[in-house]
Amino acid sequence: MMILSSHPSAWVLAAGLQELILLAGSDAYAAREASYWAENASLSPYCIVQPRTTNEVALVVKALSETDGPIGLRSGGVTQWAGSNDVKNGVTIDLGKLRDVTYNAQSKLASLQPGARWDEVYGELQNQGVCVTGGRIGNVGVGGFLTGCGNSFHSAQNGFGCDNVVNFEVVLGNATIVNANSTSHPDLWTALKGGSGNFGIVTRFDMFTFPATEIWGGNRISVRSEGEKLAQALVDFTNNNNKNPEDAFVIDHIFDPSSSPDVIVLQVIVDTHGVINASAFDDVRKIPAVVDDVQKRTLQDLADNERVPSRQQQVWFSLSFKNDIRVINKGAELHDQLVEELKALIPSSNFATECLFQPLPTIFTEHSIEKGGNVMGLDKVKENALIWLIAGASGTPEESAIMREKLSALTASFEQYAASEGLGNDLEWLNYADQTQNPLKSYGKENVDFIRKVAEKYDPAGVFQKKVVTGWKISKVSQ
Repeated sequence: MMILSSHPSAWVLAAGLQELILLAGSDAYAAREASYWAENASLSPYCIVQPRTTNEVALVVKALSETDGPIGLRSGGVTQWAGSNDVKNGVTIDLGKLRDVTYNAQSKLASLQPGARWDEVYGELQNQGVCVTGGRIGNVGVGGFLTGCGNSFHSAQNGFGCDNVVNFEVVLGNATIVNANSTSHPDLWTALKGGSGNFGIVTRFDMFTFPATEIWGGNRISVRSEGEKLAQALVDFTNNNNKNPEDAFVIDHIFDPSSSPDVIVLQVIVDTHGVINASAFDDVRKIPAVVDDVQKRTLQDLADNERVPSRQQQVWFSLSFKNDIRVINKGAELHDQLVEELKALIPSSNFATECLFQPLPTIFTEHSIEKGGNVMGLDKVKENALIWLIAGASGTPEESAIMREKLSALTASFEQYAASEGLGNDLEWLNYADQTQNPLKSYGKENVDFIRKVAEKYDPAGVFQKKVVTGWKISKVSQ
């Protein structure tokens, strides 16, 4: 009888998977831990296991389910909070070698593995003449984006990224492999659309495609004093997005002394049909810009252009609100105050912040419903809304602690203001939320109960609640 060491890597070795292991102390291990987008997300596990195929994922899950230590799960590694995608004193399953992107011309479906990045996806599919409803930032990974819902430049035409997944290939907690779609395991298919990592490990996403074309889009930058005009433009755009579903618009108040000593207002504008000077942005283009990089380009080029810098301490919080100019102006005012407060506590060269607003019009959800629905609860929201993100980057853990305190207080103040004005919305955007928030609960009781029921059905032993400890867990949502 074989007696195994209690060290979790021994179980993977016993399963004959030694080629997949990166041990602490090796150069490969150090490089992979350093590849997390946020410096604070890396937690130095005992070892990292990198399966290369779906069958190897199943073997790893089977081996590790026998151990006592915690298991982490990583796809792209961009989620910013500690404990979201790595573990301490355990084993992290790293899906970074599952990066294939293929296209089936007969079914007209694209198949994406979870470790691929969106710039890679767009580049490969562009060669096939097609595109998918995917991420806006090039270095974001496929897996977390799609299981967390996934907002896209194409959402007003097609719904969220998750709504365009026709089939999920999933390794369950008992190491069996199933396909979840509208006819096979349809409850799991629905739950995975926004339900995060509560059910298994998705090893392939089969997605609807559409013809790839050049887009017209990019970034504009205006001075802070243009903020109110841009706020009104965003509110108007959101209310009219159903008339111009091919267009997308985001505004972001940014303090980043590496590019400007003052707060600036970044605008991302996109016409996915490639119409130059699209009429949906007439009001925006009347507002002066000190930088204007909006041009005809491929989606891959735009996604590369929107890549976010890595390896800083990161803190994010997210809320949603009714689509109202008072919300945007209040958020901008709170951000201005935040920057001044931080300057008194942290050298201004050591931090950056952003206060981002993006549309959440009802047309997004109308497309979601048409394609089978998801679990975010937005079908109950009958008014156009806005998603808000407040983010802070800093250089050291000590500075990050200050940042967290300030951003947490700002978020509470903003939420209180919205409630007092009747401008609040329940949803907390899962892909942006802080670890102290509760995005799954914000989906509403009916969806929470559904996610819990599906998790118990497909993972009765609770492997993805008790063993795989990273990410958002339905078992931690109060009844």
